[in-house]
Amino acid sequence: MTRTYSQERYLAAKRTIDDRSLNRHVLEELEPILADASEVVEIGAGIGTMLQRLLDWGLLPDRLTYTLVDVDGASIAAAKERLPDWAASEGYTVSQDSGITLRRNDQEIRIETAVMDAADYLSTETPDLVIGSALLDLLDSAEVDELFDRLPAGCHCYFPITFDGGTTFQPTVFPSFDDHVVERYHEDMIRRENPGDPHAGQHLLSRAANDHTLIAAGASDWVVAPTENGYQADEAYFLHHIVDTVASALVDDPAVDGDRLVRWEDHRHEQILRDELVYVAHQLDVLLTV
Repeated sequence: MTRTYSQERYLAAKRTIDDRSLNRHVLEELEPILADASEVVEIGAGIGTMLQRLLDWGLLPDRLTYTLVDVDGASIAAAKERLPDWAASEGYTVSQDSGITLRRNDQEIRIETAVMDAADYLSTETPDLVIGSALLDLLDSAEVDELFDRLPAGCHCYFPITFDGGTTFQPTVFPSFDDHVVERYHEDMIRRENPGDPHAGQHLLSRAANDHTLIAAGASDWVVAPTENGYQADEAYFLHHIVDTVASALVDDPAVDGDRLVRWEDHRHEQILRDELVYVAHQLDVLLTV
């Protein structure tokens, strides 16, 4: 079956999942850093859901420049389109020129955007805080090294939702094959043309503890399961996208039986439609000072 999924809708759909997954202890340690910040840069910012969350949760100071940086121009374009309407619906006065300014009561947030590589952007900037959510697992070790080399001493870094090598789909479809799919998917993160790191969480934690100043760390697992009324919000779409991502990654893998993979994918999509699939991804939130 041919399926097409929207990256923008996926990023929007996972907001409720991230909301409940973010480690509250790490967030508490982040709060005073945000309160003192005047310039925040979010790398791999996507469509701006982290900024929405921080505004919703009242974690941003009265005066702040918040820059969204992403290599994907479509995501930045979506952020620039959706954030003004959302902010207006939340009672902000919105003005736009080269950026977006939000005003409400005594608060003024200036939003800037940049479509470029994070390391390149940080080579000329000195932010108080860098945020990178669900990002470092998409990079290989050399790219993470380069990113940290560009960060100024004293800069705080908040890296939540960093994948750390654990993926679970339940109920079981094909017992041994289920495990094989997950194993090969993690291997694919390393083998792909633009490789990532399936153990980015523990590697980040090691880097923070050995090379920098670790402020706080904690688990932030995604757990998506149906309630008695089905999946929350748009989380069924999120699950369809995840299943498609895994299957698409393995479609040309010679170590995976193609026919069984098609059946596996179809069964997983059917489980979502029946409000049966449970999905868990193990992740870490890390807050550090360079």
